Amino acid sequence: MTIELPIDPMRLEEANFPADLATSLAGQPVGIQIMPEELPATRRIDPNAEPKEWSCLIAPDGMIWNDYQPLRIHFTDLMGQVWMLPRHWLESPVTSGGPEPDSSYSVGQPVEFTEHMNLPSYWDLLEINIPKSEAGSIAGRPVTVLVRLVPGEPVKLVWKDSKGVEWRMPHTWRRRRVRLPDKEKLLGQDVPEDVAEAFANRIVSVNYHPGSLCCLPTQYRFRDEMSNRYPVCIKDCVLLGYGDAAEHFV
Repeated sequence: MTIELPIDPMRLEEANFPADLATSLAGQPVGIQIMPEELPATRRIDPNAEPKEWSCLIAPDGMIWNDYQPLRIHFTDLMGQVWMLPRHWLESPVTSGGPEPDSSYSVGQPVEFTEHMNLPSYWDLLEINIPKSEAGSIAGRPVTVLVRLVPGEPVKLVWKDSKGVEWRMPHTWRRRRVRLPDKEKLLGQDVPEDVAEAFANRIVSVNYHPGSLCCLPTQYRFRDEMSNRYPVCIKDCVLLGYGDAAEHFV
């Protein structure tokens, strides 16, 4: 199968393609191999086979079965290196029904600061070509990332692995600061009355990874003081900014 890659090299760089390769491939049709979705417990696993499965299911009788695997897209470049591509590149553009982060900031000098965020699933990290060993250790966990702003350039979101190697993350994965809707709208989305009362019109910071396996396509999840999570429609929230606090740049 052939697909046309995104026309903006930044999107390939955010999947950890080297800058020169991203520039040469942007907007180009390329041949891909699609690995279909695999439901759990549909294939027997040989525990001695290579490569080892990331996650397996063990039946009461001791038999080992496959765990769930989503659709995966492989692309092989001219040097023979295999790259993963995000699943949603096969589909229509991901939309949440609300505003999306801008890829650039109007700054007069380079700025670098840290932010905290929770990462999406193991499979989502593989799709941006994070090594399996690192993806397995950080999937779904909170990490600290660097946000780099340079005049005239798109914002860069960078995570450093256990060896200090830098990896790009999609800028749309940054935490979002949003104002929740009023009490009536929260109640209409099955938020308990006491929580709706306490959080109506409150500003909260939420994790959101568009196009990922872990996030709802059109809803955020916010947490109460007990860390219980509640979904809320993105279109009902007001987007105020990104990260952990208000942003002020020069």
